[in-house]
Amino acid sequence: MNRIAALLLGTLLLAAVASSEERQQGGQEEEQKAPLQVEGYARETPPGVEMSAAYLTLHNRGTAARRLLAVELPGRAQASADLHTTVEENGVSRMRPLELLEVPAGGSLRMAPGGVHLMLHGVRLRAGEQLPLRLRFADGQAIEISVPVRKLRATADPHRHHHG
Repeated sequence: MNRIAALLLGTLLLAAVASSEERQQGGQEEEQKAPLQVEGYARETPPGVEMSAAYLTLHNRGTAARRLLAVELPGRAQASADLHTTVEENGVSRMRPLELLEVPAGGSLRMAPGGVHLMLHGVRLRAGEQLPLRLRFADGQAIEISVPVRKLRATADPHRHHHG
């Protein structure tokens, strides 16, 4: 009985070591498959407001374009994020929703105030916090990141951007 137990234990140990090596190699392969770097920040919300914006820069070091379809806010069931851009119409800046954002192969996509951004709904954010985001891509991949929340800067015309 002891010989069988020792043989079984040895087999289990070998299997565990092999599995660990496969996971480490799999992690390296995943990094090579998904050479995408993401950085950015979110703006704090003024008192009494539950809407904000986030700005990301996505660096695609891969050989194929990446399509960002959606952004989620994990752990915030009542909150949502929309892909948006700002367009000028008759001298007025208006935000428009986007269905997707393409990050070119070997290139970058930079979100910025007055341009492409994430519109965050149902959130109250304070400077110094971290905001977790889940980015969903057309190939089925999801990337989880966390961005810092920065202090809201005063703007010259708080009514310049309009939904419409």
